[in-house]
Formats: sequence, C-alpha cells, structure tokens
Amino acid sequence: MSILLGSLVFDPDTTIATERHEETGGQDARVVEIRGVVDGLGSAGVVQAALDAVLAAASAEESVALSLRTGRRLWVLRKSFERMLSADGLSGSFVLTLEAENPFEESETETVVSWVVGQSGASQMLNTGGSADSMVRVSMVASGTVVDPGFSDGLRTIRYAGLVGNGQTLLVDGLAATVRLDGVDVTPYTSGAFPRVSSGGTELSYTDDASSSHHATVTVSYRERWW
Repeated sequence: MSILLGSLVFDPDTTIATERHEETGGQDARVVEIRGVVDGLGSAGVVQAALDAVLAAASAEESVALSLRTGRRLWVLRKSFERMLSADGLSGSFVLTLEAENPFEESETETVVSWVVGQSGASQMLNTGGSADSMVRVSMVASGTVVDPGFSDGLRTIRYAGLVGNGQTLLVDGLAATVRLDGVDVTPYTSGAFPRVSSGGTELSYTDDASSSHHATVTVSYRERWW
C-alpha cells in the first residue's frame, strides 16, 4: 500500500520506509525513516515545492498520523529532514525521519462493545486481532444507584469507591488513566489498575457492592494495537 502521512500520499514506486525501535528518554520509541525520489516534474520550482510538501507533512511539535499498513496508524513527530537536489535542480531525493513516542500501531477504527449489566459478576468477552494489549474506555450509565463499581480483566481491577446515581455516567478511561463521574474527575477515589484487552481475547467482568442496584448499561471502546 501507499504510505500516508497526514494528507500526503507517497508514491510506492519511488518511496520506501524502514522501521526500528530505539530507547528515548528511558522508553522504547519507534523510528520510521522514509526515503524517496522526486523526478519527472518538469521544473526545478515544482521539484522544490514537492520537497517542501514532504517537509510540511510532519511537524516537530504536533503529532500527525502515519499509516504504513492498511487500517493501522502511528502518531509521529518529525525528527529530521534532509533534501538532496541534482545539479540542474530537475530531480531530488529526501530522507524524512519520524519518531513515534508511543511505539504501538493502532487500528484506525475503534471496536465498540455494549452490554447490559444486571448483576454483580456480570462479564463480557472482548476480542482483539492485535499483537499487543489494548487500553480500554469503559462508559457505565447507572440504572438505580450503583455502589462501588469495579471492572476487571482478571489481572487488573479498577474500582470506584463511591455512588453512581440513577442516570449518571462513570467513565473509566484507561487511555487517559482517569475516572470521571458526569465529567468530574474522581480518580483520587479509585484504586487498582486499569483493565486491558489482551491478544487472544479478554473477559471483562463487573462487580459492585451488595447494596447496589446492580443494573447499568456499559459501553467499552478500544483500538487494536500492534507492537
């Protein structure tokens, strides 16, 4: 497939990309190097404009989506850019180096799963085709008063020590590492670790206090990820 960087599409016949992992600031990052040739455009001005477009496609300060494989994306920053011109200026080449501080590719589309909870201990199977764990966002709308709700993937459990009133929404956001009740940050009143969806599938379970209504509508959203 063609490499897509933001809205810029690279010609697969004149462009190649290589990837490597390297440590940056004590964390693993993915570095992508895109090499290409600009030729046959008729004038030196058009060649320069084409190279300028490659430079402008990625910022050194604001992440942009890079797609190397169909249906997947990385969020990257420009690390360096080199351009080379022929003596007459009618052809050129470039090396664009990009860095993804989060080294995981993610699916361009979200997986969304909903289920109706009617008891403590209810569970829902979540599946992923990715090779890495997916972080999840769990939105729970209470029916009646829900007391001390928690969600677990069997290894990690996040629990909110409080009440979720009838019609209120508790948002457990593993991506942002926050929990919000009708938009108000209640993360300090939680304990545990945020659940994930593992490669091969995960059964997400719900528990609450015995005094709870035990009824809620839950929506789980996540993107498949690849290492």
